[in-house]
Amino acid sequence: MGYSVYYHGEINITPPLSEDHAAIVLAVSNQEEREETSAIFEAIAASRESDLFALSDDRALILPEEDESRHGLRLCLLQLIEHFFKPSGYVLNGEISWGGDEPDDRGWIFVKENQLEAVDDLIVNAGPSWSPDHYADPDLKQKIQSLVDTSDSEGCSNDLTVVAAASLDALRCLLPML
Repeated sequence: MGYSVYYHGEINITPPLSEDHAAIVLAVSNQEEREETSAIFEAIAASRESDLFALSDDRALILPEEDESRHGLRLCLLQLIEHFFKPSGYVLNGEISWGGDEPDDRGWIFVKENQLEAVDDLIVNAGPSWSPDHYADPDLKQKIQSLVDTSDSEGCSNDLTVVAAASLDALRCLLPML
């Protein structure tokens, strides 16, 4: 099978697929090439990723293949959204987690109003209590260090410190993203 991935979760389809549309989506999932699926398969083939999934009985959910699966669900969903779901008037929402054979190959596929984003999980090992190595985002560390480097107490009383506005602005922009 190649590289194994394990998916968990579901993506909601609103409204539920018609029987004809469900047949097209399942044909993509089962890698059946036909006229209705050709544009989707061309997009998937261009990236060399593919994967299988199922639909719920009411055709309102995309369910990833249980147990061992193949890598590529993100791309398959992305191409289906662009070439099938959006043009056909369907809206997808939900999330699916994945975990691969390697410990650091894991993350989530988030879908909101047909916008898809895949996010890798970050594994953090803080080290032993006698020698911790706590994780902090490198950009945040750099912004905080810049802020500290610009501090100046010249002309102030002992308890006042002045910092450059540019460093504070950079930190203000970064904090909402964390």
